[in-house]
Amino acid sequence: MAVQQITEVATTHMTLGAHNKFNIDVNNAIIQATAAALRVENYATLYAQKIEEESRIVNRQTAMASTVDVSAADRQRDRAVGVIMNLTNAHTTSIIAEKADAANKLRQLLAPYKGIGAHAYQKETAEINGMVAVLTTGDGATYAATLGMDDEVDALEQANAAFEEAYARDQEEAATLAALQSVDTKELRAQVDALYQQIVLTVNAVAVLQPTDEVTAFIQKVNGIIYKAEQEMGTSTASKPLPDTPGTGEGGGTDTPTDPDAGGDGDDGEGGSPL
Repeated sequence: MAVQQITEVATTHMTLGAHNKFNIDVNNAIIQATAAALRVENYATLYAQKIEEESRIVNRQTAMASTVDVSAADRQRDRAVGVIMNLTNAHTTSIIAEKADAANKLRQLLAPYKGIGAHAYQKETAEINGMVAVLTTGDGATYAATLGMDDEVDALEQANAAFEEAYARDQEEAATLAALQSVDTKELRAQVDALYQQIVLTVNAVAVLQPTDEVTAFIQKVNGIIYKAEQEMGTSTASKPLPDTPGTGEGGGTDTPTDPDAGGDGDDGEGGSPL
């Protein structure tokens, strides 16, 4: 009975998404068979890690959803500031002397905060904190209470806190995206390919030297994954074993098994598709 071997696949012809899906499928097959049964414990963990890194690049967002939250939160606090300013101004003409007096005095205290909605995010955050302090302490708190604006002041404080939370999420998301953008996609893809080749060489060697049902089933499964991938690329050809496959006498191999750790002559991962 002929020795079964994992066949070649042109991974350099795959898009980044297809490349990632192919390796995910192979990794799932490794998990099912177990790395120990395939004798690939030295490569399986790192292979899975590199595939996960590639997945994050494939699925990374082109825009930050949290930025929308920041804009909405900023508009909300701007409205809260506007309501307090408008109520204060409106009460300056109140026919109730106590309210008119409180409004005029409060307007003077709030004068430094006029137009803060046009300021940069972080500057406005600090200014609103200052405005809230004016409205909740000393004479400012008394004037605000006289004008019946306690609820509006609470709403302003809550709106500013909500903005700060949204802004913090936005910063975290920006840091994550920046980290992904700094990854050399071509280099990462080459690393995935190199690990895949080592796994293939190892499994093919085991299939020659110590074939088992698990190894044979894994080879058949991976060859099916390869066939499907080639069909999707439109490059499906007759299966052929990897070059220098030990012990098969095919594809330039020899009857003397080679050291799987020495690496293969297969796809080196160059020419990865840009995002």
